[in-house]
Amino acid sequence: MDVGQLLTIALGGGFSAALVSGLIQLLLWRLNRKAAKEDKSNEGDNQVKNALRVLLYDRIKYLGRCYIDHGFVTADDLEDIVEMHKCYHDDLDGNGFLDTLMAQVKALPIRKK
Repeated sequence: MDVGQLLTIALGGGFSAALVSGLIQLLLWRLNRKAAKEDKSNEGDNQVKNALRVLLYDRIKYLGRCYIDHGFVTADDLEDIVEMHKCYHDDLDGNGFLDTLMAQVKALPIRKK
């Protein structure tokens, strides 16, 4: 082999290595960009989940106090507030602050409308 052929092989190999390295960098950049977008989307989902949790907490507390003040609850209202509490507590990872209130509501006499 002469010097020209060796130079061609060396430059060709260097070019190939640079091309592969560039493609890998481009792929990593794209994957990181996609992951950042997904993280931002998940952050928004968490904010909506937190807002729903707060709204349900407030609504359950308000309704529970109203039923306790009235001294009774209807079957439909009891079913609704139990379902809201289940969603708040289980699905939205609510804390146990409403458990005592719910026990008081469940202990109320059930009346027809």
